[in-house]
Amino acid sequence: MSTGRFDQRHETPKWRTFWLLLGFAGLVAIGIVTVGLPELEDQREEQGSSQAETSDTSNLDEPLQE
Repeated sequence: MSTGRFDQRHETPKWRTFWLLLGFAGLVAIGIVTVGLPELEDQREEQGSSQAETSDTSNLDEPLQE
């Protein structure tokens, strides 16, 4: 029986930390794609509609020219 200092399946904490950080970054990326991007699109649509509403109301305040 061999009782060496290191087992062949020994994984250093550096590599374990690397894989954990890589997995966490993947989860964050998935969260941004599934939640963040639709929110940004909704905000753009709301801003576009609110700008159209303000331009419509400003035209109503001015007298009509024929």
